[in-house]
Amino acid sequence: MGGKEDAEEFMTDIAQHRMGMRRRRPKLREGVTAGLVIRYLVLIGTVLLTIFPLAWLVLTSLRNSADIFAVPVRILPASITFGQYIAVFSQYGLDGYLWNTIIVSFATVVLVILLAVPCAYSMARFRLPGAKVIVSILLIMRMIPVVALAIPLFAVFAAIGLLDTLTALVLAHTASKLPVAIWLLMGFIQDLPKEIEESAQMDGASTLRIIVQIVSPLIAPGIGATAVITFLFTWNDLLLALTLSSSEAAQTLPVGLTNFVSQFGIDWGAMSAAGVLMVIPTLIFVWFAQGLLVKGLVSGAVRG
Repeated sequence: MGGKEDAEEFMTDIAQHRMGMRRRRPKLREGVTAGLVIRYLVLIGTVLLTIFPLAWLVLTSLRNSADIFAVPVRILPASITFGQYIAVFSQYGLDGYLWNTIIVSFATVVLVILLAVPCAYSMARFRLPGAKVIVSILLIMRMIPVVALAIPLFAVFAAIGLLDTLTALVLAHTASKLPVAIWLLMGFIQDLPKEIEESAQMDGASTLRIIVQIVSPLIAPGIGATAVITFLFTWNDLLLALTLSSSEAAQTLPVGLTNFVSQFGIDWGAMSAAGVLMVIPTLIFVWFAQGLLVKGLVSGAVRG
């Protein structure tokens, strides 16, 4: 009898447990509110709107000319072809523009970082006369549009014989990106405890050694974020490249994309292929630098 009673109690416990689970399920459903659903729908819609232009660019680059102008419009190409990618190199000579853009972008990033770190350190650590005025000038320089600098830079480079050269583009981009880089890195350096640098000075370390071996590794996220921002703005710049270069020897990809527009029409297929080739290096660069970029942006967000 004892065994039978134990079995009945066991079955009763299972039944109560199942009833409890059934009663808890509505609570889970009650947690899914209309506001939560709307937020997810808005988030999904935003992601789709962001991805759709890039996806359509890739799909257009894989279509032939007849499929691009087909009516009704097909989302997926009827046949995939890589002829547009071959045309941008064989017909339009995009490799020269691509190589120029890589040189200018990476040279600008290196030069900006090399100049911005010591400048930001001196502004953040030393009591310089007129330091507040210099910081104000840096903020003002951030607000000046690049178009206001294009004509003066054109006149300067024409006078010294650097017009229509990659050197002119590197120097122009460095001059326009340097104020932003200094302003960003100043905040990261100001957050560092001075005791670390004072200890190094007591051990006989010079200012240059402190900057290179102590400060730079500690502000690596800020340097990474600055490098990414500088690279993206330099890579995508059209105005300075169009103003300071007139031959294919110094023109960059954004200028090269204008060659697909002529008096006879627009070569949409080749332009789309060139657009994809222009986006790929930026994605690769940001992919490798995303760790430093996120750390830098988060550190800047919580600073102060």
